[in-house]
Amino acid sequence: MSAMVSASARPFLSLRDGVFRLGERLVFARTTWIWRWPEQWALVGGNGSGKSLLADGLCGRLPLVGGELRYHFRPGPGLSAEEMIGQVSFERSKAGWGGAVAQSRWNSLEEESSLRVRDFLAYERVMDINPFEVGAGSARARAQFERRQRGAVDLLALGPLREQTLLSLSNGERQRVELARVLCRPLRLLILDEPFVGLDAATRRHFHAALERLMAGRLRVLLVTTRPEDLPRRVTHLLRVENCQVVAAGRRAPGRAGAARGPERGAGFAPAVTAGARGVGARSAPPGSPPPVLVALRRVTVRHGRRVILRELDWTVRAGESWAVLGPNGAGKTTLLGLVLGDHPQVYTNAVTVFGRRRGGGESQWDIKRHIGWVSPELHLHFKAAATCFEVVASGFHDSIGLFEPVTRGQAAAARRWLRRFGLLGFAGTPLFGLSAGGQRMVLLARALVKRPRLLALDEPCQGLDAAHRALFIGAVDELLRAGAVTALYITHRLDEIPPSIQRVLRLDGKGRASEETLPPGGRLPGRVRA
Repeated sequence: MSAMVSASARPFLSLRDGVFRLGERLVFARTTWIWRWPEQWALVGGNGSGKSLLADGLCGRLPLVGGELRYHFRPGPGLSAEEMIGQVSFERSKAGWGGAVAQSRWNSLEEESSLRVRDFLAYERVMDINPFEVGAGSARARAQFERRQRGAVDLLALGPLREQTLLSLSNGERQRVELARVLCRPLRLLILDEPFVGLDAATRRHFHAALERLMAGRLRVLLVTTRPEDLPRRVTHLLRVENCQVVAAGRRAPGRAGAARGPERGAGFAPAVTAGARGVGARSAPPGSPPPVLVALRRVTVRHGRRVILRELDWTVRAGESWAVLGPNGAGKTTLLGLVLGDHPQVYTNAVTVFGRRRGGGESQWDIKRHIGWVSPELHLHFKAAATCFEVVASGFHDSIGLFEPVTRGQAAAARRWLRRFGLLGFAGTPLFGLSAGGQRMVLLARALVKRPRLLALDEPCQGLDAAHRALFIGAVDELLRAGAVTALYITHRLDEIPPSIQRVLRLDGKGRASEETLPPGGRLPGRVRA
């Protein structure tokens, strides 16, 4: 399907009757699309629609087995057209930053030898130059690189971060560094896959401003997203895909957002629990007594070098009192979660009590973690490609990234029961990566719940999900909370993703300070979903 544009505008990129191969499967068969100057395009669609596959195909990472793909721009000296395309998938790159294996990340923070931002953006590393090769890189090429590097650092305000280690950066800071790295290369086309995931409102505004400046020049930018509402105003055209086919292409209509794809075919995603049902890990308190304390932090201070992340924080979480944890990138939300989980090394130098046990008092990690379920958007990236949905859910009994020991009959029954509750039992034998991002996230929620936890830790759980899957996930969590099945700690940057049942808010201000807020029944934060 071709775009509706003026035929007089010269093309920038064209795909005619294209067919790509994904393993043994043909995708985007007989696709025709023309990108013309000076258009700026976004590739939109729901989870599993094929957006990232098409982006891979456009930059030569997916084999073209039929039709013609042409780049109508002149490559730089000694470079191919494909080498003039920069592609960044912020969701995929998180695995490389240690996003899911929290303990290794915290340990790396203590190592002085960790790679620093200035080294990550160095000429030899970005341009794949061997520094020991005689005559490696001409003086002119290095000068051009340094000019691009200065421009990227200025555009993304990275000057203060140059001496920091990569693993000490917040999510938003890492994404700015990732973007700067690709901008250090000579580019004609920049493809950004989900560039706004995990960013707080202020960082999203900064990213918008940076992209607007990039789009105002000669660089063409293709944004790939499940959230059309996040697109910068300079995006002029939309390419919509469903089921690995282009279904619409044309000029962007003001105020129009792309319809999201629904859940997996055949998956109804039944409510997690019904009101009044026995909770997965509910603990009842004697009549008239206050709910038991699950987590208590007393005058907790966390430092990384000279930077104070949390300053004398006092916080109590009681059973049945779920919390939303809010704050800008780098404010300490994930650090706080690491203290609760016991993954942060400074937990042992602070007064942190979980389920009545002071951390560092001789308890094993299993004594604590067996009562906590955990979901994060990066977690699935660390499972092997062959891991089935059943194996992923069953691994929750052992808090392992994979299933490495036989399950008991009772554990197998529990894993199937949770898959059935989310309408995914038919996918028990399907590899996790055979589901869309939304389906994978529901499997991870089942994994977190399978051991009947007392506490559910949700770290940006809706990140990267389209509207339909966000609604399903939020609804499932809200059902659990309404039934008193579990107490949740819900970390997010998006107020509209907070389940309506959560009435307690902990705000981190980014300077080490915290404040608490209790919403009245039916009370809502601005932009929050309605109960």
